[in-house]
Amino acid sequence: MAYHPPHGNVPPQVDVSSSSKSNCVPMKPPIPSKFQGDMNKYKDVAVPDFNNLVNFPCHMNQKSAPAPDGTRNCVMCGHSCPCTTGGKQKGKNNNSHPLADNNQNKGASGMNNNFAIIPSQNKGLCTLCDVNVWIVVHSHLEIKWCKGCKNFRPWAAFGEKGLATKCVRCRERQREKYAMEKEKKERAKIKPSSGRYAAYDDIVEHRIESDDVRGLFRGIHIIPTTQLY
Repeated sequence: MAYHPPHGNVPPQVDVSSSSKSNCVPMKPPIPSKFQGDMNKYKDVAVPDFNNLVNFPCHMNQKSAPAPDGTRNCVMCGHSCPCTTGGKQKGKNNNSHPLADNNQNKGASGMNNNFAIIPSQNKGLCTLCDVNVWIVVHSHLEIKWCKGCKNFRPWAAFGEKGLATKCVRCRERQREKYAMEKEKKERAKIKPSSGRYAAYDDIVEHRIESDDVRGLFRGIHIIPTTQLY
């Protein structure tokens, strides 16, 4: 499906270095709270492969080993940022991020307004670029990084919560997972209680049999169990 940007939104001009492929450019502020076109029409539009979206593919080979100071260059903006391994930050971040002043969704990354890091499972994307809205230069398609899919998705796929960190599909999957875990915990709370009542019934049955008066209690349904508490 061919993509046509809503309301004539065209990619802004940005200055890039000679090593940049300039595949995508950040959306200029003010950034709307959600996709402004037909969401149902564009939410499943095919997005180019990740390798064909990043602006600095030359930095992708840094994923295996960071620089001696613990930093890597973001594959989208090219900025040098501290990387993390197992949730621990390596290296110091002394440089202000070039997108910090323009990114309206920077608070969602958990970073301060001027600095970013590159999480180990972010495919080389820094925490300011992964919350930004990007425009694919050749098609004008608006895309955003989904932390659930760990890939770029059409911005329309984020639905009414356009600045969320996960697309609608991943948010629904997360809700289903939470509901299942909650139900499992509730069942775990009920099960030990049922076991205690069953064990009590077993003791009552044993006493009835020992007194040879079980026939007097034929109308009572007693649940025996081998599970004692």
